[in-house]
Amino acid sequence: MLNIAHNAAQALGERMVAGDARIVLRTRIARQVTLGKQRFRLALELHIEDNGPGVPEAIRDRIFYPLVSGRDGGSGLGLTLAQTFVAQHQGTIECESEPGRTLFKITMPLP
Repeated sequence: MLNIAHNAAQALGERMVAGDARIVLRTRIARQVTLGKQRFRLALELHIEDNGPGVPEAIRDRIFYPLVSGRDGGSGLGLTLAQTFVAQHQGTIECESEPGRTLFKITMPLP
């Protein structure tokens, strides 16, 4: 989660100067969630949304691949690691992006 929020903060450079930068974190508990082929009684939903420029369309479908970065000097490992950690906890991570809005959705089952 921290890596995704850090990426959002880096993407908001111009908006920070303008004073209208926004990162919103939302959490909720979802009931009866199916993740993969398993059904869970409870799951945590975490949304991280920003109003930055969005993920470039050219890399949108591969942002979770290793060494893919939309930022100069980026390693392209942060989102790969985030996806790996979420998957190790039987969760999912998704990204929706357009100019002016990027939303990452993380869903993880609760014990």
